[in-house]
Amino acid sequence: MIIKIILASAVLLTVIVLFNSCFYDKSQQQYPARTCDTTHVSYNTDIMAILDASCQGCHKAPSATSGINLYDYTTIKSLALDGKYTYGSLLSSVSHEGGNPNPMPQGANKLQECDINKIRAWVNMGAPAN
Repeated sequence: MIIKIILASAVLLTVIVLFNSCFYDKSQQQYPARTCDTTHVSYNTDIMAILDASCQGCHKAPSATSGINLYDYTTIKSLALDGKYTYGSLLSSVSHEGGNPNPMPQGANKLQECDINKIRAWVNMGAPAN
């Protein structure tokens, strides 16, 4: 009789351990917070990637249907630092703030806040060709 109780207890303990070891609670999983690095913004890496993802349909030569080629560094720098509107033409346009009457991208949602912050940081650095 004692052997049956010990055997039943061992089986029960084994089942409990197996079921508890298979439990996976996703709410306990920790994901790293997404960060937006605006301390090392580069025209060649960051700004061009944003333009490629959001602007090339209308602003890439030779088919720049808008008439503004944002794939020419001189042009984009002049738009970034032109002093028009509150933040300059480029940043006022993509942030939908600052008074630019042409929010971009036209007919679409504004850019992600991180992308806008990268453009802002780049403009604040003087729009270097880095």
